[in-house]
Formats: sequence, C-alpha cells, structure tokens
Amino acid sequence: MENKTEHLFFEYLRDALWRNDENLPGELSDKEMTELLSLAEQQTVLGLVMDSLTRHHVKMSKQWVFKAIALIEQVKQQGLRVSHGICDLHVVFANSGVDYVVVKGQIVASYYPEPLLRQAGDIDYYCDCKNFPLSQETIKQTWGIVGEKESSEKHVHFERKGVVYEGHFDLLDLYSTPRNAYWQRLLDNDGKAKVNIGDEFAFTLSPTLHVLYVFLHLYHHLLALGVGLRQFCDLAVMLHYAKDQIDMNALRKHLDELGMEKAWRACGCLLIDYLGLPEEELGYSLYSADRKYGKKILDVVLYRGNMGHYNKRGGFSGWKHKLEAVGIKLSHFFKFMPLAPSYTCGWLWHEVKRSL
Repeated sequence: MENKTEHLFFEYLRDALWRNDENLPGELSDKEMTELLSLAEQQTVLGLVMDSLTRHHVKMSKQWVFKAIALIEQVKQQGLRVSHGICDLHVVFANSGVDYVVVKGQIVASYYPEPLLRQAGDIDYYCDCKNFPLSQETIKQTWGIVGEKESSEKHVHFERKGVVYEGHFDLLDLYSTPRNAYWQRLLDNDGKAKVNIGDEFAFTLSPTLHVLYVFLHLYHHLLALGVGLRQFCDLAVMLHYAKDQIDMNALRKHLDELGMEKAWRACGCLLIDYLGLPEEELGYSLYSADRKYGKKILDVVLYRGNMGHYNKRGGFSGWKHKLEAVGIKLSHFFKFMPLAPSYTCGWLWHEVKRSL
C-alpha cells in the first residue's frame, strides 16, 4: 500500500512522463512539499516532478514556488551542459574517424516530452577494442585529457567543463561466456542510429538494442546496491515513444536467449502499475507472480534510492563498509534469484571473486 507521499509522487511523475493532464491535487502544504521533494531527489526525478507541479499551478507557499522554479532551472542547465558535451564529443570523434556510440543518459532524454527535465548524469560512450585506443588518443590530442582507468579496467573516465565522461570498451558483463558472446554479436552487428541533440546529432544504438541495454544496465544495478526510478522512467519512455521503431519480436528473442524474460516482466510491473505505461507496449502479458516480484523490486527502489545511496547505516569505512555492501547484495540475491537464476548466480560469483 502506497503512503500519501508516494501516491502524490507517482501522480505527478506519470503526468510528467505522458502529459496526460491527470486530475492532480491543487494544493500542497509545506510538509507535503518537503516529503515530495525528498522522494523526487532520492529517485533522481526532481525536474520531472517539479515541472508537473508548476505546469498545473499547484498552490504552494511562496518559498516553495521559488524553490521549484530554481530546481527546474538547475536541472535544465545541467542537461544543457551534458548535451553540449555530447555534441563536442561527436565533433571530435567525427573529425578523427572514431567509430563510437553514446548510450543512456541524454540520448534517452531525447525521448521525453521535455528532454531537459530528465536529470542528467554522466556521458557514457562505447568504442570497440579497435577504436578505443584511437578514441583515447583523440581526446588526449584534442582536449589534452588522459582518462583514468577504473578498477574494473573496462572503462576510463574524465571530466571536462563540469561534465563527467565514461569511455567504455566493454558495455556489459553478463557473467557467462555464451551470454557475453551473444551480446557482443548483437553489438557488432547493430546498425547505429542518429539522435538529435540540440543543433547537432550523435550516434547511438538502434532503438531495439538500446532498450535491451538500458534494461540490462538497470537490472545489474538493482542487484548490486539499488537503482532509482529515473532508470525505470527511461525504459518506459523508450518503450512508448519509440514503439514504432522497436522490433518487439527481436527484443523478446534476445531476452529469452539471455535468460532475462522473467526479470523483464517483473520490472515491467513498475512501468505499467506505477508509471502508467500501456501494458501492450511491454511486449508481454503479466501474471500475479510477476507482480509479486514487481512489488519486491519497488520496495528496493524506494528504500535504496538512486544507485543504492540511501538508507545505509553510514559512517562506516574499511571492512565495515564492505560488510554492509555484501549484506545488501546477498539480500538482493535471495530476493531476485528466481527471476534470472543463471545470470544472478554468475553475478554473485563475480562479486565474491572481486571482493576476495
């Protein structure tokens, strides 16, 4: 059962995603605004929720009016910075002949009714092993920046003009050789798509493969420490606004080959029951078992917040911090293992080896 704050939150969030002019509450108290802001912040959807409030002229105290307007402007300005960063990256790579795609983030934002209201994060781009060294050299020669390699050694990161970039030469680990080979074949054979970013454009994955990637990335973080509703909103808007470009038969085949069909249906419950995606756009019929796991996923999402940053004990360092993280991951393993047994067991074994 949703509490009042959660009920209000989902009403405003649905309105922001679909612009369907729901019959929204016309007035909010300072207490309700404070609770709503806290929840929107934890789920990284501040711009969406605050914009819905202001578009519907919801009555609130003067201090909250100014705060809502300021928050919307902050979200938009960060979105502009990231969008400009993507355009700069495209120009640099295009001039040097680097084959690349940008994924997630502001690329997905382009599907939203108002792209700049989606809270922007990093810029994630992918180059295959052949192009990755050239991409690093190009960035070094053009921008004078040498990316730092992550401990996973699967990507480098750097910052420029207030924007963080992550350059990947391996987008996903699916924790088995056959699954990884299947994913890599999809990636190698994908026909890149163009997406407009302001007055420029950038290359990205085809809509079908991009939806699959957004889901797999979301599910990885759900298992690890948690994931916010922004990622579920991304999945919902792509399925809705790009439905004519997504090959649903191919998507179902990929999910089946990767053993992720049940996980997709469980996550789909959030998209349909809470975010308002039409059920026929998910590609599957939902059953009571799916909704049972969907509720468990929602509980983790609301409790842990964006990337699992919330409701930790805090103040820990060293082995105590690691022990808390292990406890969270084990809890998620036992909750969600039946949704994708092979993938989840492979993920846990990977985490154990990495910890050791």
